[in-house]
Amino acid sequence: MDLSRALEWWEEWQLRVLVLGSLGIQCHLAFFASSRKTSIQPMSRFFIWLSYVGGDTLTIYALATLFNRQRKRHYHSADGSNVIEVLWVPILLVHLGGPISISAYNIEDNELWRRHILTTVTQVTVALYVFCKSWSSSADKRLLLAAILLFILGVFKCFKKPLALKRASFNSIVDNFQYSTPQMTTEHREVELEKYIQKARDFVQLNKQDPQTSVPSRLLTPKEKMNTYKHREELSKPDKLFVDYAYVYPDRLDKLKSLWLLDKENTYDTLCVGLSRTFNLIYSRLFKVDGGNRAATGCRNRCPSPLVYLLHLLLPIIPIGLFHGSHKEAYKGIDIKVTFFLLYITYLLEISATLTTVSYHTEWSDRIAQHNLIASLASNRRHSRLMGIAEFLQCKGLLDTYFCLKPCYSSKDITMLVRRHVKNGWLNRIEDVESYWRFSDTRGHWALERNGCEGIIWSTEMPFDESIILWHVATDLCFYSQGTCPDSECARLSRQISNYMMHLLCTNPEMLLPGCRRNLFIIAYRELEAILQGDDATSLLDEHQLVQKIFSMMEPKKGFVRKARELAQELMQNVDERMWEVIKDVWIEMLCFSAGRCRGYLHAKSLGYGGEYLSFVTLLMSHAGLETFAERQQRVLLRLPKQERVRIAKERIQEEAASNQGTDPSTPQGMVHVKEEENAAIPPAASEACSGLAEQEERAPTTSASQHGECVEIVVLPKEQSVHPLFIFSE
Repeated sequence: MDLSRALEWWEEWQLRVLVLGSLGIQCHLAFFASSRKTSIQPMSRFFIWLSYVGGDTLTIYALATLFNRQRKRHYHSADGSNVIEVLWVPILLVHLGGPISISAYNIEDNELWRRHILTTVTQVTVALYVFCKSWSSSADKRLLLAAILLFILGVFKCFKKPLALKRASFNSIVDNFQYSTPQMTTEHREVELEKYIQKARDFVQLNKQDPQTSVPSRLLTPKEKMNTYKHREELSKPDKLFVDYAYVYPDRLDKLKSLWLLDKENTYDTLCVGLSRTFNLIYSRLFKVDGGNRAATGCRNRCPSPLVYLLHLLLPIIPIGLFHGSHKEAYKGIDIKVTFFLLYITYLLEISATLTTVSYHTEWSDRIAQHNLIASLASNRRHSRLMGIAEFLQCKGLLDTYFCLKPCYSSKDITMLVRRHVKNGWLNRIEDVESYWRFSDTRGHWALERNGCEGIIWSTEMPFDESIILWHVATDLCFYSQGTCPDSECARLSRQISNYMMHLLCTNPEMLLPGCRRNLFIIAYRELEAILQGDDATSLLDEHQLVQKIFSMMEPKKGFVRKARELAQELMQNVDERMWEVIKDVWIEMLCFSAGRCRGYLHAKSLGYGGEYLSFVTLLMSHAGLETFAERQQRVLLRLPKQERVRIAKERIQEEAASNQGTDPSTPQGMVHVKEEENAAIPPAASEACSGLAEQEERAPTTSASQHGECVEIVVLPKEQSVHPLFIFSE
């Protein structure tokens, strides 16, 4: 009897539960989907994925339930509930379109846009069938008009999702970017590369002094605000790096200049904005790429004109008003409440989506994942019973990944180390094509040679994944050894980079370097276990005790642990007080080496699950004019002798300078030029709004900065492209 009552209740409430459940999922996605860019718990990320996948399934099931109800002729009730349910059909179509904050959960979802179009066409057809079959000629005309208006909105929203997936697919992004075609023949490529390097060297030598730390926006002049804004916009656009595109040399030089003239704070913030915008381009409907390679956002993108913008906001209000004025007494009270709830909440979600488009967030997570070999062994010994159960259930790897070591939040500090390394490279190491390539290929050699550690260069000449294991264990041995008093900041950052590289080797070896072997971690782990054979399970439960055990071995066996102990002893005995500086520099070079060899597609894919810090480094190196993965795959073959190539490049630079001097005789020599086409990064609305400011400043087209008594002038934007202070985003 109870079962039959439950079935009767479900038969009556089934559709209401489905539509309200669909609405709840849309609310969850609207409020939490954008949090994927920040540091959230794995369980929260799982619920976002479940809502993304289950939302479409629940909506389709609700439409199928409506379809089946209309096929049952005996379902027509006297209170007209089947008529009011027709208003729920277009609302379900709106839900099927999903919120603006998430169009794809994984990058593979974008490639399935054809399947989503087929699903959309099918569901729209079902919705129209239900509408035509269920509506009677005697029904309220106001409800009919409300349903038609909602259908227009629902079909429009329903088709936006597959179209957004198509626009964010890999080939579509590549096609939508505007590419510059270099005007040169194949035999002149090496000269063009040399010319780019010589121009870059001239620029960095002229601007050796690091820009001052950011000052409050209110203390900057309009020109300084405009200059900073221009450089930030140039670097924060969704980068072609993520589609494995090799920038032409003039574009590389422009990016290098923009990055070089930004201070530390603006550099890091710009990288965060760039990653955030790339995420929005691939995984949401907040961005698209226009023909000029600018990522547009806000109402300008979603609503091409004010009329369309107003229609987008006002169209849902009309059905709500029509439903208010209809003869609601003919329907069940619970159905009226459900309808009001659906209409109002769905409309509020649309308004919040529009406001989100206008005031989008550009934050990015500063989380850096960590994984440590010795800490994993110590943790397993402390929780031996739990790990035994996990191994029996085949989930020990999951516990090792998520519970052995907490992430760190030193993204900004490590990024500044990479920035300093890149700047030192341009100032002190890069002189020509050969040195430009050697700098990109170094993975610790330069740091060891610079500090007189030629005796341990062997540790960086073995396969890269083996070097990672070796230096990782050696770093921990130095960190926990007795008698060592390292600089806390330097030691902390060195160990965090070491743990992050080990994380890449264990969980994402393809990003670390194609061909890296994940099983090396297991091999090294078993070596450590072999050292502890015969010891009491309750002893050696922390990293300090394990390190002392490793150093106390009388006859170490062959393997990673033996080599790591030799390396650590060499560092502690011979390098002395400079030990942590050497270790830090080696890890920075290894980090940059890995970043320059990771495909852009893998970076874009990692953004979907929170991103990898390696994307920060890759983006910084790309902006700094260094080689990326795509550029390395297309290295030019050097045929000319070095001296001749450098001579030809310098002659062409002088010819271009003379030509520019002839075109603009008022430009002093040594002035840094900024291409006028870069001004496209400034919104057109901003240019129009600040025309008055430009007229006031047309008499002062340059700004100067004193550097060691030397005045360096930087040409700012032409007056017709100036930016009003209202359009400057202060931090």
